[in-house]
Amino acid sequence: MNLDWLDAFLISGLFSVVVIVGLGLLLHLQLGLTRIANFGVVGFFGIGMYSFGVLFTKVDWPFGDLWAFLISLAFGTLVAGLSGLLVGWLIADLDEDGVLVGTLGFATAVFILATTEQDLTGGALGLGGLKFPYDVGTVKADEFLWLVIVSIVVALIFLYVWWVHRTPYGRLLIAIGGNEPLAKSLGKPAFRTKLWLFAVGSAGMGLIGALFGVMERFLAPENLGIDVTLAAMVALVLGGTARAWGAVIGGFLIIGFFDIIVQSYLPLPKEWYGQAIPNIKEIVFGALLIVVLLFRPLGILGDMRRDKLMRRVHG
Repeated sequence: MNLDWLDAFLISGLFSVVVIVGLGLLLHLQLGLTRIANFGVVGFFGIGMYSFGVLFTKVDWPFGDLWAFLISLAFGTLVAGLSGLLVGWLIADLDEDGVLVGTLGFATAVFILATTEQDLTGGALGLGGLKFPYDVGTVKADEFLWLVIVSIVVALIFLYVWWVHRTPYGRLLIAIGGNEPLAKSLGKPAFRTKLWLFAVGSAGMGLIGALFGVMERFLAPENLGIDVTLAAMVALVLGGTARAWGAVIGGFLIIGFFDIIVQSYLPLPKEWYGQAIPNIKEIVFGALLIVVLLFRPLGILGDMRRDKLMRRVHG
């Protein structure tokens, strides 16, 4: 596969966009529909990534890399989902401040475990040995194919989100997010619905984290910074928390701008790429989040449109 025409930095930038779009779509179900302010996105992302990485690199598998990869990937997704089930059970009846503290606390706990459990995670030195479950010739070709695979996974997540918007389950999520006491008074299983949603969303975040780890090929606690959560949240809020396309548009606008245009094509001093650009990115993300919430709280796309859907449902 001849990819001389394709810039390696463009592959990396597009991969970052796809990852944030995937996380933003899952956050849309939690925050945009059900009003669960999950500020621990990077915690579920990280626990899936490290669970996959530890199992894939530490176990002496008796069969080929592909089966070892698939089993490890399923394990990372399952651990993230079970973590979401536990955290969701703890925060389900808390107010917004309690949910914020609980999810942030979980993300912090995952970061501490990744830093201190040196025998498993490599600690601050990191964990190497991850690789693609295939070899198509060159590093660039392997990375490009992985970009395509992860893009397909995120496209499937988008289709799932699109489907949820058009089902009774989606309307239940919207009802719980709009007025949970009213939904409970009508006999709706609010607690069970929120718990299941949080577990499934967390499993999806863990899956994306594992796929991200394969592209990185080296896991380090630096991958678990607050910027992951902030990027997914800003992308969703900028595009529109209530719309399925919000995370997609927001992800391409903010991550595409920083990780592709700024880092790859602007003639910036080399010393900026160490600390300056990541710090500037976090500052801009935070400022952009404040500005959008103040002047365009519903994002670029605005509120969800239910008119066509209601006509189709009710004739």
